[in-house]
Amino acid sequence: MKKIIQLVLLLSLFLGQSLYAQKRVITGVVTSADDNQPVPGVSVRVKGLNEGAVTKSDGSYEISIRNGKYLVFSFVGYENQEEFVDGKTKINVSLKPSTGLLNEVSIVGSHNANRTKLNSANPVDIIDIKALQETTPQVSVTQLLQYVSPSFHSSVSGGGDAASATSTAQLRGLGVDQLLVLINGKRRHKSSNISWGGLGNGATGYDLNSIPTGSIERIEILRDGAAAQYGSDAIAGVINIVLKKNTDQLSLTSTASTRRRGDGLTTRTSSNYGVKLGEKGGYLNVTGEFATQAVSLPTGNDDAGLYIGPAYGGGANTRGFDQIYTKEIDDAIIKSRGIDRHYFDQRGSTNKAIDGLLFFNAGVPLKQDVELYAFGGISHRNSQFTAVYRLPGWTERNNTFIYPDGFLPAMDNIITDKSFAVGLKAKVKNWNVDISNVYGTNGFGNEISNSLNASYGQRTPRKFNAGSYNASQNTGSIDFSRYFDKVLKGINVAFGGQYRVETYQIIAGEEASYAKADLRAIYGVDTTSGGIPYTTSLGYTPLNGLSPGSQIHAGFRPSNEVDVNRAISAAYADVELNVTSKWLLSGALRVEHYSDFGSVFTYKGATRYSFADWLGVRGSINTGFRAPDLAQFYYTETSTTFQNGVAIDQVTANNVNPATKALGIPSLTPERSKGYTAGLTSSPIPNVEFTVDAYQIDIKDRVGNTGRFSATDTNLPADVRALFVQTGTVQAKFFYNSFSTTTKGIEFTGSYRFLFENGANATFLAGGNFLETKLTKVNTPKGLEAYRYIIFDESEKTRVTSNIPSKKITLQGTYNINKFNFLLRTVYFGSVTLATQLNATFPKPDYYYQTFSPIWVTDIAAGYKITPNIQATVGANNLFNVLGDYTVPAPGSNITRNPGPGATQAGTTTGVQPFVRFTAKF
Repeated sequence: MKKIIQLVLLLSLFLGQSLYAQKRVITGVVTSADDNQPVPGVSVRVKGLNEGAVTKSDGSYEISIRNGKYLVFSFVGYENQEEFVDGKTKINVSLKPSTGLLNEVSIVGSHNANRTKLNSANPVDIIDIKALQETTPQVSVTQLLQYVSPSFHSSVSGGGDAASATSTAQLRGLGVDQLLVLINGKRRHKSSNISWGGLGNGATGYDLNSIPTGSIERIEILRDGAAAQYGSDAIAGVINIVLKKNTDQLSLTSTASTRRRGDGLTTRTSSNYGVKLGEKGGYLNVTGEFATQAVSLPTGNDDAGLYIGPAYGGGANTRGFDQIYTKEIDDAIIKSRGIDRHYFDQRGSTNKAIDGLLFFNAGVPLKQDVELYAFGGISHRNSQFTAVYRLPGWTERNNTFIYPDGFLPAMDNIITDKSFAVGLKAKVKNWNVDISNVYGTNGFGNEISNSLNASYGQRTPRKFNAGSYNASQNTGSIDFSRYFDKVLKGINVAFGGQYRVETYQIIAGEEASYAKADLRAIYGVDTTSGGIPYTTSLGYTPLNGLSPGSQIHAGFRPSNEVDVNRAISAAYADVELNVTSKWLLSGALRVEHYSDFGSVFTYKGATRYSFADWLGVRGSINTGFRAPDLAQFYYTETSTTFQNGVAIDQVTANNVNPATKALGIPSLTPERSKGYTAGLTSSPIPNVEFTVDAYQIDIKDRVGNTGRFSATDTNLPADVRALFVQTGTVQAKFFYNSFSTTTKGIEFTGSYRFLFENGANATFLAGGNFLETKLTKVNTPKGLEAYRYIIFDESEKTRVTSNIPSKKITLQGTYNINKFNFLLRTVYFGSVTLATQLNATFPKPDYYYQTFSPIWVTDIAAGYKITPNIQATVGANNLFNVLGDYTVPAPGSNITRNPGPGATQAGTTTGVQPFVRFTAKF
């Protein structure tokens, strides 16, 4: 920690040594070349710096510079223009109207094409992915954002199985399904996969890693509720991914990294190229990406996660060593088999994977002020998860005639993601018109290998098709906007409509993947009133205790199959009014109608006031709405969990299952929210920017998973007991609107950019997010009051309130000189608390809590330009190999493995990862 602070202070001192160097003031007027009229809102910046000035209503500007040599003038609808300073104090510029395409909205959070992040009423981060790709250790979209945005958090699900194939994303500590993702300003489809454990227990989120990083120009993060502006789900905020559209340049990037023990080799190679379409500014930009992830070992010391319990003794799943079956006996058997205890190791924190991704972005001007555009892509990925090793002594889960030394079951998730958007932009009587249609689909196939169905005995297959599921979204939109400069100091009006269709489908697996082969029908004998005997069906009973279905993940049954859809129509209006040159007011209204929920109304109001050129205040109020995903209504699964070291089979029943209704769990209802934000922006000296925003988000009736109902409870309804018998499980959980929360927090961002006399440039960035989420209500259905500690259990409570860091701070510095560039970054992830369920005791199960200490993760990188077009970079993620606290077993628990690092505040626990990267541009 001391080393980190010293490095940061040294860097800050170095960057600030010329802060008070002599500055020059340059003034001028920007006009349009076609009519010589002044152009307000033009961005004027020093080349090499991201901050600068904006022209006023009369086209005038004033900018202070020290060491810059060029000024860059840019504005929507005009060609960028560079001017050489050369000692000048006045530079007038005449911008040429763009001969090509109509540009997209400049930043998310506004339908005003003139809006920049400096004068927005909403907190917005703009992240240059191109620069990060060249210097930082991270390669995937989620990990790039994890280490640069203080309000963004991503984690591989702690629930394993298919959930471990995707890295979910969240903003401001809220759910993975409470944010909205856009691409080029258009709604993105979600993953079809339900996340278990971690951030998104029982939720579907966005699979950002299905988008190649090489295709991305920048990412905009709106840290404010925006359901009224962009549609439902935008409770926590919006992430807008803007794709590249450059031409005549081939960009190649290849990165490889590994872990401390030489395991977990990660590679990602990206190629991006753009070609011109026609002579009027048309373009086609294409990106191909290929990535691999090798098998990873457990993190920590070499014995972390080592199996130390009974391996070959019968009933090893339920007991420890005793006087009959001793450790000496077990060790002797292990030695005789020619193996050691590492043979039973689990894999590490990431899946073995192979990814192939292809994306494109295109636009063609058809005639003056009319543009046809399209974008989309396809990704095909195979992610292999391996579960807890099934030991030879687990007699109910292993067959020693097939696997004499047990087996490590594997689950291959074949993920196919497709998207295609097409639209037409035009200017009609000074109105900007955008008509578009976006289609996206995400599918998961589940293939189980190196496994068995124990209830089949020696007849069992070893590979299984466990079924598949997919979801799609088709969105048609029409949007209008226009800026009126004669109303006060200018007003922007936007309105439009949208029609969206969502689908969800589950396809059953092969019978052996879900069947319990030892179920037998039970019959009774009764007599008619005339004394004639007849048989009656009394249901089914298992004849032995052998586990059903494919080990690691049981397949979908024919009764689980669904093919459902819903339609959503929407209309919105959005107004931004510059009351004065210093005061901005904005408001948005939206009406949406769901075919399964009816109509909903949301609104947003925001304002910003500039006390001076260097100081402004802003605030907003908004309402939000999120309808439960179709997957939350219809998804059913059977899986294995571990409680106190014992394997437990459990079933998740969907919201329309007869057992759900019989138990008294109500149908799912929408989540509703109200959010508030207040903050300030400041640029006290040139090239320095600081923002701070406080926020509160109240969400009612959030959808989650109940705790686990036990098959030993004789008071449960017959339909619930039948569910246990049919699936061969002993615990069940359900989807339910079980709780309400309030989240409060403060975010800050700061930046300082500087050009040196020797041509070098440096950047220092800082950011932080401090939040707290509290429960405000727990919804217990009538008649289930006795199950209140199961309806909303302690593990779900800690997941929502303390399972992610409540404090996150990012500090980053870069320095570029001649052929060299350097990066130093450290990120603080606050403490987290986990609750582990030990049993299913009624009415209140027992839990074990552990709080994991905060950690600092430090990255370092150094790059060298071999030629003007080729650069090599080396460095390391988690330079000091910070792993966090080790898990402390619960007192009296059945300890079967050596403890290892237990928390994943940073998203994954990988330890130090050296990397090497080559980039080339031609």
